[in-house]
Amino acid sequence: MGDSMSKDSTVEVIREISRRIELIARGSLESSTVFEFLYDAAKKELVPLTHMNETYDELIVKFDLPCVRREDIDLKCIDDILTVKAPIMNGCRLTPFYSSKELVFERFRKSIRLPVAVDSDNGKATFNNGVLEIRLPKRSHQSGVSLE
Repeated sequence: MGDSMSKDSTVEVIREISRRIELIARGSLESSTVFEFLYDAAKKELVPLTHMNETYDELIVKFDLPCVRREDIDLKCIDDILTVKAPIMNGCRLTPFYSSKELVFERFRKSIRLPVAVDSDNGKATFNNGVLEIRLPKRSHQSGVSLE
């Protein structure tokens, strides 16, 4: 049952990527700047779908990375910028329906500014079923002085 969930999740993400690329093509792929945040054709990079959630003591960031191997993921957190890069296995070739131009993507890449200060040295990352989840503890903003 777990295997079918992972296949379903991957298929859903690939459908969403295809849907977004079709929207780009409908808006005249060669001149459209509306959807540039979804890809960088010159660098052959797709931007992964991302979800961020904040709890009382941590920031949780999830990246959808279908067709990626765990050992190929490059994850960095410098200051308040979190960056993920990962090559797509066998690449990704897409010819949008309304265009004759074929797009070739070789990797996922995204950098995001974190909304709160985090302790990246004590963060934890897991990769399961094509989803990279990063849990970053928030830094304490207390002065160290306590009332007795």
